[in-house]
Amino acid sequence: MTVTIASILISQPSRRGSAKTTRRWCLAVLCGFAALSAVATQAAADIIANGPDTRATASLAAGITAARAGQFGDAITILGQHAESGHVMAHYSLGLIYAKARGAALPARPKLAHRHFQAAARKGHVGSIFELAFQFERGIGTAADMKTALRFYRIAAHNNHLNAQFNLAVLLSRGGTVKANPREAYFWALAAQHTARTRPQGALTFDKVTKLVKQIRSTLPHQAASQATRAATLLTGQPV
Repeated sequence: MTVTIASILISQPSRRGSAKTTRRWCLAVLCGFAALSAVATQAAADIIANGPDTRATASLAAGITAARAGQFGDAITILGQHAESGHVMAHYSLGLIYAKARGAALPARPKLAHRHFQAAARKGHVGSIFELAFQFERGIGTAADMKTALRFYRIAAHNNHLNAQFNLAVLLSRGGTVKANPREAYFWALAAQHTARTRPQGALTFDKVTKLVKQIRSTLPHQAASQATRAATLLTGQPV
C-alpha cells in the first residue's frame, strides 16, 4: 500500500500566518487517516472471515493462552496450524514468540518472526505493522531500512498505535539517520499524548509522553506548533 500522507507532512512548506497552509496540512492528515482506517476495517473483516468456526476460535485461543503461560512448544504447534490457514492473530502471535529467545530450547528466530509479521501486516494488522517498522529500524530479521521503517511507523501511528506515534516523535525530533522534522515530530507527540491519556501502554504513560511534547514544543515557532496541534486534533478526534 502506498501512503502519501507521510510525504505531504514532510514536504509541506511552513508559511507563517497562512491559514490556507494550515487547512491543506490538516486535510492531508484526514485523507491519509481515512485511507489507513479502510485497511484496519478490511483486517477486521478478514479476522471475522477466518474465524466463524467456534472450535477453531477456541483452538486459537488455546494457542494464545499457551504462549502467555510460557508453553511455547504447545503454542507453536497450535498457532502454526492456524497460520497455515492465514489467520492474522496466529501469525502475529508466532511473530512475537520468535522475536526473542524463549529459553535455551527456543532461541530467537528474528527472520521467521519477520515473515509472520509480514503475513499479518498484509491483512492490515496494526500491531504487526508496528513490529515490522521496529525491525526495519533496528535491522532485526531483515536489513536495516529507515525509509521503510518510517513508512510502516506512520501507517501504525495513523491507526493510533501509541508506540508508533511515540517512536516517530522521537526519531523525527532527534534527526541523525533520519532527517529532522520538528513540526511532524510535534504532531506525532501530541497524537501520542492523547493516545496515552486514554490507552497508556507499559512505560509509555501520559506523563512520559507529555515530557516529550514539551521538549519538542520548545523548538518550534508558534505558527508551526499551532498547525501541528490542529492536525493532531483532527487525527485523534479529541482536543489535545
